[in-house]
Order: sequence, then C-alpha cells, then structure tokens
Amino acid sequence: MQTKLASNYKERRDMQEAEAVLRKCVHCGFCTATCPTYQLIGDELDGPRGRIYLIKQILEGAKPTITSRTHLDRCLTCLACETTCPSGVEYSKLLEAGRTLHAEQLERPARENAYRYMLRKIITVPDRFRLLLSLGHTFKFVLPASLKAKLPLLPAQQDATAKHPHERTVILLRGCAQQVTAPQINNAAESAFNALGISTVTADDGCCGAMSHHLDAGSEALAMARHNIDTWWPLIEKGAEAIVVTASGCATMVHDYGRLLADDPDYAKRAARVSTLCRDPVELIEQTPGILKQKTGMPHRIAYHAPCTQQHGLKIHERVERQLAMAGYQLIPHRDGHLCCGSAGAYSLLQPKISSQLKQNKLDRLQEKKPEMIATANIGCLMHLQSGTETPVRHWLELLE
Repeated sequence: MQTKLASNYKERRDMQEAEAVLRKCVHCGFCTATCPTYQLIGDELDGPRGRIYLIKQILEGAKPTITSRTHLDRCLTCLACETTCPSGVEYSKLLEAGRTLHAEQLERPARENAYRYMLRKIITVPDRFRLLLSLGHTFKFVLPASLKAKLPLLPAQQDATAKHPHERTVILLRGCAQQVTAPQINNAAESAFNALGISTVTADDGCCGAMSHHLDAGSEALAMARHNIDTWWPLIEKGAEAIVVTASGCATMVHDYGRLLADDPDYAKRAARVSTLCRDPVELIEQTPGILKQKTGMPHRIAYHAPCTQQHGLKIHERVERQLAMAGYQLIPHRDGHLCCGSAGAYSLLQPKISSQLKQNKLDRLQEKKPEMIATANIGCLMHLQSGTETPVRHWLELLE
C-alpha cells in the first residue's frame, strides 16, 4: 500500500513503524474473513481492511473523528487478522498507532473518560477489585440484570500450596484480576510444576499493564511494566529460568515488554530479556509429556476454548489440547474456534452489545455437542463465558492431577 507520512509524524518512531506496516498491506481482504466484528456487523470499516484505510488517512494528515474512533474502538484486538494475513501485516501495531493519535487529538466525553479511568484504577488493583466485588454481591439486589450476569463469585479462601525445593525455578506472575477471582489457577500451576520438578516463586508484581495499554493509558502501562521488571530482576539474577504467566492475555503483554520499552535506556535490555523468558505453562509442561493426568472427579468430555491471545498472540495453537488429550480427556471438536468470544479485556464492559453476541455465538459452538465442561486459558474468557452458561468453565490447569 502506497502512503506518505504527514510531516508532523516523520520524526516519531511509532508512526514510522506504523507506516512500514501499512506498506505491507496489499488490500487483499483475507483478513475480513476471520474478523469477528466484520462477520457480525458486515461493515467494511468494522473490519481490519477498513480500519487500515482510516488509520492511513490519519497518518497522512487527516484529523481523527468520532466516527473513526468508534470503528477503532470496536476492534477486539483479537489478532485473528494477523494469523490470516498472507503478507505478514502486523495490524496490532497499526491499530496501536491509530488509537494513540486519536487519544492525542480527540478528547473523549468526560463520562466516558471517567468510566475508563475507573476500570483501570480498580480492576488492576487487587484490593480495590476485591472490595468492589464484595460490595457488588452485598447490593446485588439493586443491580441491573446485565451487571448481575457479569458479577463473578468471590472464591473461598485458598490454602497455600506446599512449596517444594527443586533445582529448576520459575517466576509465577500473580497479576491482578485473576488473583482475586480465581486464585486456584496459580495454585494448580504450582502443583503441576512441582510434579515436573520445578519450583515456583512469586514477587511483588502486579498488573501486566494490558488493560491500561488498551485504554489509551500508555504511560501508565509502561510504569506497570517497569515495576514488574524491577520485582522480577533479582529472581532472574538468581537463576529463574522463566516467567510463567497462566493468563494468556497477560502473557501476550509481557511478551511485548521488549518492544514497548525499546527506547528506554534504563529498561530496554532488561525488558528484552523478560520478553524472552515469558512462557505459557504449556511450553514447560510439554517438555515432560504424559506426566500429568486427568484430575479425579472431573468430567471426561470437554470443549476447549483457545483464547485469541493464545492462538494469535502467543501463536500456541492446539498445544494445550494435546496435553489435555494425553491426560485422558476427550476433546469435543467445535466450529469457528478461531473467532473471539468477545471478552477481550475491558471490551465486554465497553462494547456490551457486540460482546454479548460474540459470547452467545461462541457458547453455541462450544456446546453444540454437549460437553460436560469448557476449558480455557485466560481469566477474562473464563469469566465472560461462565456468565452465559450453566456448563462449568475452568482453566485447563485446574483439570490436571
């Protein structure tokens, strides 16, 4: 695609990078075939190719508008288009640049800004999020039905997993929302790694920064990344071989620390190192195939929902499914596994209508052949899907003994 970067952007590295991405696009439209919002809405501007044209116009000097922002806001950042693209267009970098220019030049309404700020400042801080959920359950009787359905249960107090010393050590990201709503996931990870002869350690880390990054708060996201790097670095220096992230959405963000902090002289090298050490649990578990078995008392027939961040972000496709099959589970096939469930971080709260329809479509596919349980690898997908079905939804690590 031919393009000419506006003069006021020519000295900006992020916009130069966006222009380079634009030049790879050949207008083929393959991306529209796998875009969830285009499939749902049918508007070219609500697909990758249409959004690319909008961003191109702005990079060439056009002013961002409420209309162009609306179409960019509707993007789930699911990255299915990147997997489909035959030209290797890194659409996510282009979208990032487009959203940045909108944030710089087009102020959102005060109410919208306040809502997005509240999401960033509550969900990413475990104590605040826990308090909000407690209040939500206390006053659940006055909440509208749409909010009641989204309100996750607060889990019972979890017993600490017994620590076992091993020669191999990995860092386990604690994160934010997951440690409040599903602490059993990291407990399951600790048990699994102990069986593999790997010790897990935690640090005083926090939110990976993904939510802030996707809500026009780039500086805030980078501050979170720097904090995490600072807390992990002493453990890395002591020999931790990996940073294991049990939520695929967070893992995708941590994998990107090196790129996001490439211009920071104090953090660039450490950020790059952290990115190379980031691992999805399956990458370590599959090194010792067959050691983990089906957990006693769990249903046998399951449908696995591969999160977009695992399929298209981490590019770990069908590897979890193989481990579950080796553990003894019967994997129930389903259609349209490449399409997003509609969770996408804060998307389900910011675009509830589109998100709800995507959730229903996904659940219809997952439950077509009546599985006894749905498994997934991301806390956002887990809570989102569970809000729409009576079928239990669990993190795949919880299914392993």
